[in-house]
Amino acid sequence: MSKALLIRPAPNQLVETNTKKFHRRFPPLSLLYIASMLRNENWQVTLFDMHADPKTNKEEVLSKAKEFDLIIVTTNPYADWQCPSYDIDPIIKFCQQLPSERLILIGNHGTHFPGDLLKQTGAKIVVRGEPEIIVSSIAKVIKSNDLNLKHIEGISFRVASTIIHNDIPKPSNEFNFPKPAYDLVNLQNYQYELLGGNFAILETTRGCPYTCSFCNLSMFVKRYRKRPAPHVLDEIDDLVENHGCRSLYIFDLEFAVNAKMAETVCQHLIKKDYVKKYNFKWTCQTRADSISAPLLKLMKLSGCDLIHFGVESGNNDILSATNKRIDKNSIKKGIFDTQQAGINIAAFFMFGFPGETQKTYQETLDFALKLNPTYASFHPLLPIPGSPLYTEKYGPSPYWDDKVPANMTYFDEKQALEINSFIKKAYKAYYIRPKYIWQTLSHGKLKLYKMQLNLFKNFAFNR
Repeated sequence: MSKALLIRPAPNQLVETNTKKFHRRFPPLSLLYIASMLRNENWQVTLFDMHADPKTNKEEVLSKAKEFDLIIVTTNPYADWQCPSYDIDPIIKFCQQLPSERLILIGNHGTHFPGDLLKQTGAKIVVRGEPEIIVSSIAKVIKSNDLNLKHIEGISFRVASTIIHNDIPKPSNEFNFPKPAYDLVNLQNYQYELLGGNFAILETTRGCPYTCSFCNLSMFVKRYRKRPAPHVLDEIDDLVENHGCRSLYIFDLEFAVNAKMAETVCQHLIKKDYVKKYNFKWTCQTRADSISAPLLKLMKLSGCDLIHFGVESGNNDILSATNKRIDKNSIKKGIFDTQQAGINIAAFFMFGFPGETQKTYQETLDFALKLNPTYASFHPLLPIPGSPLYTEKYGPSPYWDDKVPANMTYFDEKQALEINSFIKKAYKAYYIRPKYIWQTLSHGKLKLYKMQLNLFKNFAFNR
């Protein structure tokens, strides 16, 4: 039986120094999907999550890699497709130690910079875009001993010293993968500090129907697709009842946009009574204008403990320029309704959009204080390859032979210092204020408040 090794390498540190990107220990869902698809083709699959599994030893992984017919390494797994790390030197150095002729790379970096990633790592193939079906096609070719890769869409590969780039496959309306192979990982190794442990992630849709200027949808082939509801519910039951999942992140980019699916999931969880049986909790991310009071009530009853909202800015002109197609009043209503339903809120704010000034920065901070979410996260605008803002500045992707960027910003040195200084001010203004402290402690949440301060100290006080 052919053997495949799937690897998620570890970053240098949990929080990147320059970008403050948080490398959370979430399950590598794209690798788990690939594992299931390879198993369906009679491959024997082993998975090493070097970031999350404390038992994984780098030298052991490198030694065992010699035994496999196919080695697949992700530079950033789903759910990290939208915000890939710039600091991938540790991954490149790790890949350089693997058998190059059997090495396949997947992730956002190779999607946009395939030539340089092939050259730096020595890999045989780089997969561009959604990897699952493409990797399955590669595996079939390898298993048949057919060395001709020219007919496999969506890959860049080496033939001797020549690099060949095949076209990306035409977008498909289907999103109907087998259940991810969660038996290959231990959910106790994963957690989300705002929700809990024994943690898993799940998709009910893939992609997004919106086209925000700062958002990177390149890994999703720019299509919005829905999974069949029975498959979603079956996967939830499998996670909870067979794998011990007690906290779940439904990682759709906009969960409640598909209101029918959201209601179906909630009603299923209520029927199963997982909250009472297992103290089950779940979270999602969605738009503030996609929710309603009746849906929020269902979500709360079904165990929804937290909703993530991308607020972005407190200035309506800036919001309009992002093409987010939402205004402050809609955001206020959605967040107020969520608070009334008793669901925690994580709200995200960004600074440095084109046309921003100190005045608009302050408007965003004032808006955050007025909204008063359970958690507020403040970040500089980052140029993410694949986003419309990045394309506007650097041209359309792929950048065939350009170097993978090590550290990029939209700002000159003076602007960067100004924005970082304001973000530090925003964190302090938000979390160290009498109203917030009293609100948290009066609800008996001393432990929660300590966790919040610890969680964000890397983002604020060390800037």
